[in-house]
Amino acid sequence: MSGFFYNLGRHVGRAAVPTIRKSKWIWDGLTGTEEEALRAEAAFGSALAIELRAATERVNDPHITALLSELCGRLAGCVRDKRRAFRCEAIHDGSPNAMALPGGFIFVSDSLVDLCERRPEELAFIIGHEMAHVIREHAWNRMLNQAVSRAVSVIAARAGPLGGWLRQKGIVLLQSAHSQDNEQEADELGLHLAAAAGFAPGGAIALLQRIERLGPKHMEFGQYFSSHPPASERMTRLAPLCRQLAPGRPSSANPS
Repeated sequence: MSGFFYNLGRHVGRAAVPTIRKSKWIWDGLTGTEEEALRAEAAFGSALAIELRAATERVNDPHITALLSELCGRLAGCVRDKRRAFRCEAIHDGSPNAMALPGGFIFVSDSLVDLCERRPEELAFIIGHEMAHVIREHAWNRMLNQAVSRAVSVIAARAGPLGGWLRQKGIVLLQSAHSQDNEQEADELGLHLAAAAGFAPGGAIALLQRIERLGPKHMEFGQYFSSHPPASERMTRLAPLCRQLAPGRPSSANPS
C-alpha cells in the first residue's frame, strides 16, 4: 500500500467520526429503508472525503480538473439509478492511484492521469471501474458487515470503539474490500459505462497493454495495480466484451 493511503488510514477519524455519529450511518444502513441506507452511505463517504482532501495536496492543473469532471459527468449520465451524485476529483500522489468512496466520491491521482497520457478513453475506463464499485456497493457492504459485529460495543460506548476502528482500519478496509470477483464485475460494468458514454472500449485494452509492458516496474505504482488481477488476465477477459461493445455492434447489457 502506498504511503499516502497508509497515512490517511492512520488519520481517519478527526472529521469522520462526528459526522458518522450524527448520521447514525450504521443503523440507517443496516435497518433503514433503501433511501435511508443511501443517505447513510453518502454521509459516510462525505466524511471520508473530507479526511482525504485534508490529507492531500491540491492539484493546480485546471486541465486535469476539467477533464476528470467532464468524464465523470458523461459516465454518470449513463447510470440508470440517479440517486447517487457521482463526482471525481484529482489528488496529488506520486503513485498512480484511484479510489471510490461510498456515496459516489471518486478520487484519481495526477500521476495516474499522466500514466494514461490523459487519454479520455483510458481514464473513462478507470473512472467507470471505480463507479462500478460504488454502484455494486462492494466496499459499503463489507464495511456494514464489519460494523454489525461491533454494534453492541457501539451502543455501550457510543462512538469510542467505532472511532478507533475507523482510525486504524477504515481506509485500509476500503483498499482491500474488493475481491477478485468484485474486480471482474467492476471491470465489466466500467467498460459498459465507458462504451455507453461514447468512449472507445479499446481504451481499456490499451491501458492494460501499457501496464503489462512495464512488467515488474508496475509494482512501483503501489497498491492500485498490484491489488487488481494481472493485466494479462484482465485483457483476456475483457477482449470479447470490447468486441461486443465496439461501435456498430448491438449490446443488450444495461450499464447500471
